[in-house]
Amino acid sequence: MIYPNFLKKNDLIGITALSSGCDDSLSEFQISLNNLSRDYKVLVTNDVYGNHLVSASKEIRSCEFNDLLDKCVKMIYIARGGDYLIETIPYIDFDKIKNNPVWIQGYSDPTSLLYILTTKYDVATIYGLNGKGYDSLVLEKYHLNNLEINKGNLVVQESFMDRNTISLNGNFTSEGIIIGGCIEVLKDIFDTKYDATPAFINRYKDCGIVWYFDIFNMTSCELMETLKLFKDKGWFRYTSTILFGTVMFKNATSDMTYVDAIKKVFDNSYNVVMDANIGHVKPSFTIINGSMVEVSFRDKKLVLKQRLLEEE
Repeated sequence: MIYPNFLKKNDLIGITALSSGCDDSLSEFQISLNNLSRDYKVLVTNDVYGNHLVSASKEIRSCEFNDLLDKCVKMIYIARGGDYLIETIPYIDFDKIKNNPVWIQGYSDPTSLLYILTTKYDVATIYGLNGKGYDSLVLEKYHLNNLEINKGNLVVQESFMDRNTISLNGNFTSEGIIIGGCIEVLKDIFDTKYDATPAFINRYKDCGIVWYFDIFNMTSCELMETLKLFKDKGWFRYTSTILFGTVMFKNATSDMTYVDAIKKVFDNSYNVVMDANIGHVKPSFTIINGSMVEVSFRDKKLVLKQRLLEEE
């Protein structure tokens, strides 16, 4: 696994909009920019100021991203989520990232870029805040955890007491290499030429695999069907633990809860956690795709301890 260098004070970071722009929320984006500028030099591409549905053409978006790779940036934040990042994937210079690795961070729609980089090219990525995500006048604990992790201080992250995180199989401790993202985006990648999942999990089978899924608005029935597709394709071989974030927009069918849906796919041989602090619903954890993670659940609390494989 290739881990880019973590950030140091006054490093140059980039923010670019591979999907949605920030034209409808420029004041919030400026707050985020101000917060990041306390420690880093920040280079913002033009498309960040583009339309909030799609910031620019796919050619312009990918070009501005690729140009950042030539600017000696140490990290690239995707400005925002959306629906259109996957259009840019054929134009992304993946080889350049692998040969000169930098951290790429985002969540939701950026899943496609992060997941492909980690599973296909063995470059670790960060499922954390988007570039607009620091738009609070007073940064909260999850912001601060993220900023520490980006500096290489892999702080232990514990459940925030804003929700009822549960384990379907009781208390446990497990470990493995962690991978995942927004499940709606992963479904779009599934079984395409960009889907390197089977090779990835076979490569790291001796580590064991820990999955996490961030659910935006998938119904309980769609979740069951999607997880079955993944399972039938072998995605959950060598898997010990599966973490599900709180659903952003719940849409459970009358006869199937989200827990019901998951129980139809996974038996008691898997550790399954529901309503974890992952993804869209804040506060949320920062997850390094491709890191080794120790996961424990005790006393209604989920704890994540991440480390790099080179530390083995």
